[in-house]
Amino acid sequence: MGKNASKKAKQAPPLSADRLRDGWPGPAGTRIRRARAKDTEVANTLLEAAGVRLIPALRSAIEDGTEGAALLDGLGGTRKTLQQSFAHKTAGHTSGESMSSTSLTLVAADDQDRPVGVLSVTAPATVIGKAMDAGYPGDRALALSLLIAKVHGLAVAEQARGQGIASVLMKRAWQVYHQLDYFLLYGSYETHRDLGAFYTRCGYTVHASGEAVSLDRIALPFSVGVDSSECIFTRWRPRR
Repeated sequence: MGKNASKKAKQAPPLSADRLRDGWPGPAGTRIRRARAKDTEVANTLLEAAGVRLIPALRSAIEDGTEGAALLDGLGGTRKTLQQSFAHKTAGHTSGESMSSTSLTLVAADDQDRPVGVLSVTAPATVIGKAMDAGYPGDRALALSLLIAKVHGLAVAEQARGQGIASVLMKRAWQVYHQLDYFLLYGSYETHRDLGAFYTRCGYTVHASGEAVSLDRIALPFSVGVDSSECIFTRWRPRR
């Protein structure tokens, strides 16, 4: 078998919307899946322990089943399907509802189907706000939700730590957004939490505390920054 054929054989098959809903086997007998309405209270409690909360509009979207709706449509079709679905969900909707359609909350559920880990990935509200400040029309700024996603919060219950759950949550989120041709996933953490090695192992570039990240790679004339007590981590889609 040639090198190219061997490489193709090792590539994972594309994700489907059903796979995202049903989930994958995870570490320590967990199942990694899209969050459901019954998960929101526990997921929010876990995130609070990490210093964040589910964004209210996103929590409502999880509870009514619309969170990540555009992503699911994209996984069931093509990049164009994602764009068309997002346009439909933007027209006549609030910005929060629009951004919820490209957000994704994953949970690691135990053998009783109770979340012991949660990852919240959201539309990049900070980037969208900067784009609007720079004079972008609202619809064009919101469309950045189709290029960039932000890791809003990641948490694992104390009794479930040290088993690789956080890493697998990050891996599955990257698979979803990478398949949908997103350019960038990014997030930040407080420097004193010393999470650089973790995010590096997950495939992200960890920037120095207080360092801003330029978005000129996707032709945006501004950067995303944090204060001196935080570090940004980024993962760009590989150049083709």
